[in-house]
Amino acid sequence: MDSAIEEQGEQQAISEAPAYRFEVQQGILSGRPRGAELLEDLMGYLLRGPDNTATPLDFTQVSFIDVSCADEMLNKLLLRLRSGEMGSRYVYIKVANTSVRETIEAVLQLRELAVLYRSGDQIELLGMLKRPMREALDVLLERKCATSAEVSDVLNKNVNIVCNRLNALQRMGLVCRLRDGSVAGGGRQYYYVSIL
Repeated sequence: MDSAIEEQGEQQAISEAPAYRFEVQQGILSGRPRGAELLEDLMGYLLRGPDNTATPLDFTQVSFIDVSCADEMLNKLLLRLRSGEMGSRYVYIKVANTSVRETIEAVLQLRELAVLYRSGDQIELLGMLKRPMREALDVLLERKCATSAEVSDVLNKNVNIVCNRLNALQRMGLVCRLRDGSVAGGGRQYYYVSIL
C-alpha cells in the first residue's frame, strides 16, 4: 500500500468505542423479552457514542444465550445499524465462548446477516456472506483502507462489480465507506475502510 493510501487510512480509520459488556445473572441470556431489553439498552449505548466508531460486544459473562434472545437482540440491532438509523456506528463480537458463537452464527445464517468476530489478532466472520463478497472483505481486512479500484486490482475483477460488492459490504455494516472529494475528470472518490 503506498504512503498516501496509508495516510488516508490513518486519517479516516474507524475508532474503537468502549466495549458493551453483557451483564447477566448466572451467565444465561434467555427469551425474547430479555433480548428486547438488551436491544433497547444496547441501542441507547451506541447512540450515546460518536459516529464512525466500532463497538465491541463483549459476551465474557455469558455462558449461554438461546436462539430467541439472540434473534431478538442481534438480528434487530444489525438491521437498525444497516438501515442507517444509527448513523455510522458499527459493532463486532469481541469475546464469546463457543456455545455463544454457535448460537449467534445460527441466528445470523437464518436471517442472512453477518458480523465480525475478533479474538486477539484473529478475525472471523459469523453468519452468511457469499464468496465474492467475502473475497472483497478479506482484501479490506488485510489492507485496512482501499479504493474500489485497488480492490479490483487485487481481485482481478471489473471495478464496477467490485464497487457493487464493497457498497453491499458497507450496507451490511462490515466496512465503512468514506468520501474523499472529487477525482480528475469528474466523479467522487471513496475509500472503503475496515471496521477492525
